Amino acid sequence: MRGRGGYAFNNVLFYGTLGLAFGELRAATFGMSESHTNVGWTAGVGAEYGFAPNWSAKIEYLYVDLANSNFVITAHRMAELRHGARGVNYRFSAQ
Repeated sequence: MRGRGGYAFNNVLFYGTLGLAFGELRAATFGMSESHTNVGWTAGVGAEYGFAPNWSAKIEYLYVDLANSNFVITAHRMAELRHGARGVNYRFSAQ
């Protein structure tokens, strides 16, 4: 779940985004496995360009931090950090 806010110049929107992240961390060793569902946060920046009616393309950097979990089977603490980029959108109009 993320919100975003920014500033538009003609067909280009420059924005920042911030929100809540959910994910599962898994550990496996010697045929045993363990998983934890973690809650963390996400933040990013991007630009979105409207190139046709209802169509836009965006480039976005997104950082996701799902915090740390203590795993019993490995006796280690694990964390997950993700980085990524995204693509093309279509908006359905309610006409």
